[in-house]
Amino acid sequence: MRNTIYILGLMVLAVATTTSCSRNPKEPGKIFMPDMAYSPGYETYSESPIATPEGVKMSARLPVEGTIPHGFIPSDEKIRTNQAYLMSYMAKNHFTGKAEKWDEEYAKAAQLLQDPLDQSKENLDKGKEVYTVHCKVCHGEKGNGDGQIIVLPDGNDGPYTAVPPAYKKHLPEIKDGNMFYSISYGKGMMGPYGHSLNVTERWQVIHYIKSLAGLTATTAAATDTAAKAAAPVAEEKK
Repeated sequence: MRNTIYILGLMVLAVATTTSCSRNPKEPGKIFMPDMAYSPGYETYSESPIATPEGVKMSARLPVEGTIPHGFIPSDEKIRTNQAYLMSYMAKNHFTGKAEKWDEEYAKAAQLLQDPLDQSKENLDKGKEVYTVHCKVCHGEKGNGDGQIIVLPDGNDGPYTAVPPAYKKHLPEIKDGNMFYSISYGKGMMGPYGHSLNVTERWQVIHYIKSLAGLTATTAAATDTAAKAAAPVAEEKK
């Protein structure tokens, strides 16, 4: 009797082991108590068992109309100056910040990036706050390159010998995109601040920096407004 039970037990174990195996290496086989441990995975662009009302069975659906592919730079000026686009993940990730690509990407930033924020007191005040915390120590309160850690001509103040140029002298020649890139990835002796400032804060501090130099930020919103104002005039001339 004991041998019979032993043999039956071995047979049940053999049957369970055999039925649990699967010929498909991508499937775990029969699982009697999975407890949601496995989720089905589908091959890219494979057919789905459930068809759409149009009869489409492809598992990967077409993107929403108007979707911009990752890494694509739109040629449409309306998109390039759109605030949502300029603040999006895409616009922030056209660049690597790697040393060997710095010159190329710095020039590219001047063409691709444009200030998306409105000229407002709120943005200017926030920019001043960011500047005071992160920039003032080197660039000085007025942007004259006389911060607390900079060695001045008379030998006073801090030990840092790389004196930043005054904003009023060189900012008129620098595009907003260049400033954004420099803040994000660093320039010369200045380190990167992309890790500590979000995109909005970087543009806000650019507003304040330009105000110190007596310049007005050229924003995408202002460009779009100017284009809309010029459109009726151009239409009348036709």
